[in-house]
Amino acid sequence: MQEEPIFEHPRFRAALAELQFAVVWTTPPADMFFRFDKGSGERFTSVMKALAVESGYSEIANAPVIPLGHSAAGSYPWNFAAWAPERTAAIISVSGQWPYYVDQNTPPWEGRNVDNVPGLVCVGEFEGADWRADIGLRQRAEHPQTALSMFAEPGAGHFDVSEEKVEYLALYLKKAAQYRLPDTVSGDGSVKLRAVDPTRQGWLVQRWRRGLAPTAQPGPVGQYKGDPKEAFWYFDEEHAAATERIHAFYRGRKPQRVGYVQDGENVPTDPKSHFGTALRFLPQSDGISFKVTGAFLQSATDGTPLGHATGGGPVVISRVCGPMVQTGPDTWSIRFNRVGTDNEKRARDFAFMASHPGDGEYSRAVQQGYLRIPLRNTQGADQSITFPAIADQTVGAAPVTLAATSSSGQPVYYYVREGPAEIEGNKLRLTALPPRSRFPVRVTVVAWQWGRATEPLLKTAPPQERTFLVQK
Repeated sequence: MQEEPIFEHPRFRAALAELQFAVVWTTPPADMFFRFDKGSGERFTSVMKALAVESGYSEIANAPVIPLGHSAAGSYPWNFAAWAPERTAAIISVSGQWPYYVDQNTPPWEGRNVDNVPGLVCVGEFEGADWRADIGLRQRAEHPQTALSMFAEPGAGHFDVSEEKVEYLALYLKKAAQYRLPDTVSGDGSVKLRAVDPTRQGWLVQRWRRGLAPTAQPGPVGQYKGDPKEAFWYFDEEHAAATERIHAFYRGRKPQRVGYVQDGENVPTDPKSHFGTALRFLPQSDGISFKVTGAFLQSATDGTPLGHATGGGPVVISRVCGPMVQTGPDTWSIRFNRVGTDNEKRARDFAFMASHPGDGEYSRAVQQGYLRIPLRNTQGADQSITFPAIADQTVGAAPVTLAATSSSGQPVYYYVREGPAEIEGNKLRLTALPPRSRFPVRVTVVAWQWGRATEPLLKTAPPQERTFLVQK
């Protein structure tokens, strides 16, 4: 779930632009685990070739890759690197797995390894960062050529995309580019990546432990004064210092808890649930808006009374992923997007994060929440959408007014399924095109009306698509 908010974060996108990196996000995934023994490698190659042709940037077909996956997809990057180490510039596993983790979804590596390929595992405090470091250190000792870094984030959870995490990931991309990419690239985009030897270069930083200060300072490989078996590897001094700074967050501060309020009541948190807090869809009169409020909790999961911060502002609810927008301090509304209206997982599941930054006395607190809506309303009156055709446009054209209507008289909403365009209200605006775009460029807009789950009930209208071309 973290892939989408990471890829859409302005700081992450700024880093991509600075490095001239492209990002490709596929949903629903054809294979969350990159089973290269079942054709995932061939599918990846086919997709990249097709994207190279469609975009006009032929080098995409052969460009180096930094695979990233979250949670259940956290092994995808490692399996990709085992399949194509010569093409893997670095690896990012977010709340995921260590490289040599094996379960029923792991393809047979059969002697493969990820030696000399830099890899980063991000784990939050509230998802076992302390004890999970033991596994990573054990694998690092067993595979000394594995350039393995860990981002242990205090005060963070499993669905948590904090500003600090995104900033750190942006730095990791910068370091991967600095140490792995050659000065020159061939015309077809292929490169010979520079080798990284973690036994001879880089820095070591002592593992993070909850509430404890380090007993050794970061140092270069070969000069580190602590126990190397208790340290992870980092590219250089700047990378090590950024890691140590994160490790020091909230050290010595008291815990606090946050949660959710719906319909005037605290929503219970299930400590055994992967999603934490199960929220209910309680639609407002428009049928697509609902309220979710944040609050401090007064006790720990075992009933022990807890205090909370008096500084740092209120508990904030933020979107992790899902087709929704925030329309007020505690109000949200369904807004389908390019994920589609029939994606069984991403189109009906909303993930939230309640958070508070803490203050001088209390640590940061987070609590994930989860809400599911039906993909479509099947009860009530029928409705249909009329969506006039959109004329072809030229580069630099003025915004286009979209004029879809519903037979029910209810407002119609839109999203861009493909192409360089954005929508605000009923206005469609073309965005800047890359210099080498292959014309004509196709844009597809979807009009939708979800209906109403409150009286008078209204069925979901079949969505309507309109495609037009952008010419020079």
